[in-house]
Amino acid sequence: MISFDSSLLLGYYQARAGVGAAASGSAAVSTSKSKAVVPSAPWLSEKTPEPSEMVRSALAGRKFVDEGANSSSLKGVSADYKKLFAAYQALNTLSAVAARASEKGVTESEISRLQTALMKGLTEVGAYVQNMSLDQGRLTTGAVMTSDKSTVGVPKATYTYITDPIHTGQMDDEVAKFKGNVAFTVSVKSFGETTNLNMDLSEMGSTPRTMSNVISFMNDKLKDAGFRTSFSLQRTPGAERTVQVAGKPVTLPATGDDFALRINGDSVEELTFTAPTTAPAVYVTTKAGDPDPDKNSLTDDGVFETTLTKYSAAGTAGGVNAGAPGGKVFSETLQGTISTVRKSITGPDGSVYMLADVGTEVDGKVDINGQPIKGESDVALLKYDSAGHLLYARSLGATDQANGLSLAVADDGSVAVAGSVSGRLAGAVNGPINNGDGSTVTDSFVTRYAANGDEQWTVRRGGLQEDEATALAFGSDGVLYVGGRSKSDLPSSVGTDPSGGWDAYLSAFATDASGQPKALFTQKFGTAENDSVTDIVVNGSQVIVGSKENGSAKLRSFDVTPGVVTENVTRLNQYGAYETVPVTYTKTAAVAASGSRDLGSLKGGELVGLKIDGGQLYVGGYTSNGALSIGGTKAAASGGSDAFVGRVSLNMSDTSTDSLTYYGGAGDDTVTGMAVSNGQVYLVGSAGANLDGQTTVGTKDGYVAQIDVGTGNVAWSQRLTGKDGYATPSTVAVSGGGASSLDLFGLPSGKMDFTQSDRLVSATTARAGDTFQIRTRERGNLTTITIEANDTLETLADKLKKASGYRAKVEVVSNGNSRVLKVSPASNTSTIEIVAGKGGTDVLQSLGLPGGVVRATKTDGGKTVSANGGGPVYGLQLQPELDLTSEAGRKNATMVLTRAMSSVRSAYREIADTAMGIKTDTGSSSGKTGGTVPKYLTSQLSNYQAALDRLTGGG
Repeated sequence: MISFDSSLLLGYYQARAGVGAAASGSAAVSTSKSKAVVPSAPWLSEKTPEPSEMVRSALAGRKFVDEGANSSSLKGVSADYKKLFAAYQALNTLSAVAARASEKGVTESEISRLQTALMKGLTEVGAYVQNMSLDQGRLTTGAVMTSDKSTVGVPKATYTYITDPIHTGQMDDEVAKFKGNVAFTVSVKSFGETTNLNMDLSEMGSTPRTMSNVISFMNDKLKDAGFRTSFSLQRTPGAERTVQVAGKPVTLPATGDDFALRINGDSVEELTFTAPTTAPAVYVTTKAGDPDPDKNSLTDDGVFETTLTKYSAAGTAGGVNAGAPGGKVFSETLQGTISTVRKSITGPDGSVYMLADVGTEVDGKVDINGQPIKGESDVALLKYDSAGHLLYARSLGATDQANGLSLAVADDGSVAVAGSVSGRLAGAVNGPINNGDGSTVTDSFVTRYAANGDEQWTVRRGGLQEDEATALAFGSDGVLYVGGRSKSDLPSSVGTDPSGGWDAYLSAFATDASGQPKALFTQKFGTAENDSVTDIVVNGSQVIVGSKENGSAKLRSFDVTPGVVTENVTRLNQYGAYETVPVTYTKTAAVAASGSRDLGSLKGGELVGLKIDGGQLYVGGYTSNGALSIGGTKAAASGGSDAFVGRVSLNMSDTSTDSLTYYGGAGDDTVTGMAVSNGQVYLVGSAGANLDGQTTVGTKDGYVAQIDVGTGNVAWSQRLTGKDGYATPSTVAVSGGGASSLDLFGLPSGKMDFTQSDRLVSATTARAGDTFQIRTRERGNLTTITIEANDTLETLADKLKKASGYRAKVEVVSNGNSRVLKVSPASNTSTIEIVAGKGGTDVLQSLGLPGGVVRATKTDGGKTVSANGGGPVYGLQLQPELDLTSEAGRKNATMVLTRAMSSVRSAYREIADTAMGIKTDTGSSSGKTGGTVPKYLTSQLSNYQAALDRLTGGG
């Protein structure tokens, strides 16, 4: 009896018929026309390494991609399989690394090593795939698209403004806020001429002051003056409410609809709102939430919310809650990704600037105002109008981690932020300094913005060890003074090295004629212990620094020779004639210590702020020292930790005008923010028991207080609580005339600016120097496209078109309230591949632009295939960076890698099916395969099956 493997003969005829076991991943199969060897898939192979072995290999620094290490070595196997197997095994190793990071008990040290290995592997896989060539298709690290449309764009110029709800109820109700003496002025500037319209509701006489009647009254005035601007009603239907009654949820009907005002502006009409009577406005930011809900210190389960609350401090006749100091105007919950508000300050236009750290992860992503950031955390500059509406958000754009520590606003509206940064920061002057062991330490950074929010420059300066910028102040000449602390010498620093752990420093920067920053000086000072700068104030050529040195509060005065000089210069003009013109230039400034004052030990407390008001220096913080070295005590300490505010002379030596007030209760009270306006000091912080005689509200309360330092009297105070009974106020800012009758209408004070910057580096988290790449053929040369400081969507579109040789059609299209970029093939034969930038410079995420292959498609036999006749394209949808340092990041990494491995499996199956002559469901295989099996082949197959059954005893 002849013995043989009957499956070989059956497989042969199955292959001829276009059916069979290609998907089974078993032995090689060949057709009559050509030999097609289909090896076992790596995910079905018993030789696949154990996950622990793959992790050890990755941590040992071995290659992730190795074509020679695939499990199939059958002679005649197509090179496509070897390449797909190598890509799959590399992704499988990356997946094992991500899985290991997700296991319990993994130390932070190991996670750091796993993160390094992951990034190395992603880079290796990306380079391998980008240079891969397949006979039966194409692989891309990104997605496969018919057009590539960004999801992050530049806001449109919209001339509408919607207030917060100002009335809840029925449309024909009289509005409570409109009762009494209510008036404001709207100034309309059109074609250079300004008209003031007085919106005094007393002129309505006996007409009920309903929403619709008040709107009609205001519109009549605008229309009679010939303006196109108008008001309209914004109605939001009321929603049902759920309350707990006897432990059970009970649904109650809505109390009414919400009504707000909508301003319908015009591009040629500039609006400015003012009020006849104003009061100080106090803006407080508060972080609320139970930090340990499950009472397990090993878990990080706290959920927090940050709010911005506006109070009318004095309650004057024109303010909110007339006669009631501390009336709340509004309270807005800020974006959840804001982890900490570091500082807030009001600008000359009455707006509120806020410096915040963005770091709360949502589904593995971090964003600010819809703009995805690049690193683990970033710094955001936020500008709000006096009604609490966000006007713009600007992020630093760090690729690793950044923390904002200080904020300053100049009289001309220029803004500066400062803090610490690690990792790459594109476009910064003076790059990071390596500490010698291959890692990059935290460096100080300072960024200056124009009044419209456009970045002017960023300076990054650091020593061999850690340093950070903690204080900022503008001089009247535009010089920016920066204070901070450093563990080692900074570039060009002068002064005696105190040789402490952290040493304090004072620097200054000016903008030169080319618009770039110029360092004027860096002065070090301090003790042999830890020192840091808290705040800086500028009084002409005098710079006063408040510092904490070896636990004591200290004031230091420096005289600075101006580093910005304007001189008359005689030179030839464009007509060949001599003329004398003023020329401004920068030079190195001279700095000299001119005095100091030791305020005494803080005994565990902190110096929080300095302010100059009315020619006097105000200093504030908290301490357990009830005998600070400031005379004229108006209110004594209460014991424990108390807030304090002091007033001293600017010359540091005259103590005759000293005044000191302690503010505290029976428990420990702290200060986290301080502001001064017209001799009144405003403090916020954590409240202990019996502070100012007020009863405890929540588990951990905060407070806001207005103190007259001259008398020691508390003009107004309020105990604060928040989510879960926890509230920690973080900052306070005061606008001297920010509260008025405009608050009753939900309208902002000052000029209403509808415009938005069209620069990419302002509207997104992109930075000058960021890049991405494109090419128009497989394995073709990659062309790098670099973002420049002045780039807009239009200039970027031009760059893309030119770089593609005009094979790409690039448009700027609308997407909701934004304008975004759309890339598509210019013809059916065009294919464009968009690839992430190298070396940490990638900008695709910041632009919301997916990487991948963009191609035209057509319908062939009811299936969608490439219009250019090419084979299928498989997209891995890999991200250039993945994060294993957080739970959300690990989940995202696992999802991304699982999706990429699935794409490789799809590519294998379709290529195998094509080799076997099997029509795929996706229709992406090339060549004429599949279809109905001819009747004669079906008959032959039946006959051969019957013969085989007889030979093997099966018949």
